Amino acid sequence: MDYSEIVAEASLPGVRRIADAILGQLDVKVIKPPTPGMVMVRHADPLENTLFLLGEAYVTECEVDVEGLLGYGCTLGAGEERALCAALVDAVIGGGHAMGPDIVRYLEEEERDIQERWSTEAATAASTRVSFDVR
Repeated sequence: MDYSEIVAEASLPGVRRIADAILGQLDVKVIKPPTPGMVMVRHADPLENTLFLLGEAYVTECEVDVEGLLGYGCTLGAGEERALCAALVDAVIGGGHAMGPDIVRYLEEEERDIQERWSTEAATAASTRVSFDVR
């Protein structure tokens, strides 16, 4: 999983823990605070192989400067904390900051939790499957 996917799927306490680790140790300037916005969603028509605009999606965007490294975060829906954390992680990991390996460890823990949650959800869904025997 990419680090942006992990931040998008992580629990809110996990997101807070990652953001607090960065905010507690590094000089952070918020360039653009978490702000609501809209983005166009494009989709490819499989028959004609052309792109068309499917509609708009509500997002929350954020931009930060972490010790000279720029970071951008965008999340679907109203997710101010998640957008801020995504921007912080983007600056630290995407920018190659020395703290990156420490943040990667936090992200790996979150990824394990996400995989475990997905496995539980898949097992729950599988238990409701119906088998139709057609003869």
